[in-house]
Amino acid sequence: MNNIKKIKVGICIPPPVTKGQSASIHYGGIGRLPLNTQQKLIGMIKEIKNVEIHMDINFRNSFIRDGKVYANDFCLNELDIFFWYCEVDRSVGSYDLDVLKTLAQDIKVVINPQSFEVGLDKYASHLAIKRAGGSVAETVLFDYKNLHYMERVLKEWGAAVLKPRRGGFGKGVTFINSFAILRDVADYIYSTTETTPDKAYMLERFYDNSLNDWVSVTIINGEIMYGYRKRKTKLVEMSNGITKVYDGNEIGGEVDGCEVPLLCREEALKAYRAIGAEIIGFDMIYNGGKPIIIDENTFPGYYEDIFKEVGRDPAEEFYKLIISEINKIRYQ
Repeated sequence: MNNIKKIKVGICIPPPVTKGQSASIHYGGIGRLPLNTQQKLIGMIKEIKNVEIHMDINFRNSFIRDGKVYANDFCLNELDIFFWYCEVDRSVGSYDLDVLKTLAQDIKVVINPQSFEVGLDKYASHLAIKRAGGSVAETVLFDYKNLHYMERVLKEWGAAVLKPRRGGFGKGVTFINSFAILRDVADYIYSTTETTPDKAYMLERFYDNSLNDWVSVTIINGEIMYGYRKRKTKLVEMSNGITKVYDGNEIGGEVDGCEVPLLCREEALKAYRAIGAEIIGFDMIYNGGKPIIIDENTFPGYYEDIFKEVGRDPAEEFYKLIISEINKIRYQ
């Protein structure tokens, strides 16, 4: 028994925004779990046997020296595993992600930062799913100087949506049903910024669909927690009755739990394996009788009332993920 390896585990699961702070939880350094769940999970982690727990490691308050990450004079590379679940700077070249990716070259980091970054980029995640044989929306990536090629694509598709590659909450998602509209939007952006803010434009094929057939899923550690769909109150019009899900205040909510059909389950788990992030979600629509993934969510829909409806404890689910990763190292 004394020969059991004592695993060194680092934890960064900070508490959420508290009363009196900004209502938005979507900026760097803020915990993603509700306080009761966060506290329960931290208590469970502290009870894990034969591990050396290093709590409250703020990897954002760190520096990197010769490939080693230091926070408060502690070298995180000396850990066996580092688990994080909090907001980070999601922009291209983010220091937060550079810290995690540097650390992941030496130790196990969960959530996998490379996979997390793929999930952030809608083009990269669509491409990963497509290459894994998944059913995902047709997508074109193009540079401003090659805009003219999109005239042919739009004639073939009939309509498309222009999406920010690292966007969210429906912001910036623009319905495009002619090359003239796309040309003028791209010209306006380039004329006012003299650049392409996303480095390249992402155009996604538009599919006729019904909100009644939308299915979103939340996945933790390879297991679908539940399905849900947004209510009509979250829809806004893009053009002549064409709608999108939109959350201008970035606060989430207004969802109902729903069944996850077998085909949706299969596509979601295939996409989960393709991207590789341990916690992720997908939005799917039905077109032509089959589900199509149209969005990936690195911080998937988290709804405690739906967890309760399906008989799951969110703290237990996060705990099982941590334990499974610890055991992989312990018994490797």
